[in-house]
Amino acid sequence: MSIKLKQGDRFALPVKIAVNGGALPVEEVEAVEFRLGEVRKVYPEDVTYDAETGCFQMPLLQEDTFSLPADDAVQFDVRVKFRGGAVIGTQKVTMIVTVDALSERVI
Repeated sequence: MSIKLKQGDRFALPVKIAVNGGALPVEEVEAVEFRLGEVRKVYPEDVTYDAETGCFQMPLLQEDTFSLPADDAVQFDVRVKFRGGAVIGTQKVTMIVTVDALSERVI
């Protein structure tokens, strides 16, 4: 599955993480690293978790999406660090397609 976004977009990217086919036990998580191209956000510092939806909300600022390559695809990757010290990355890297914006001004 690919996701499309436009340079200059500002929104929270919802991310649901499953472990062995089940829900991620968030209470056992120390940190989660999210990478979208060169944009890096970390839970709990930058990213929030919505217990109702079971999704992490990765905020993307206009500056973040403007830094992505125009009319190209970038990789989206996630790594989870558990309280016991284990670090596990996602098995599948998602491609996010970026669309060029005519204006490169933050509004």
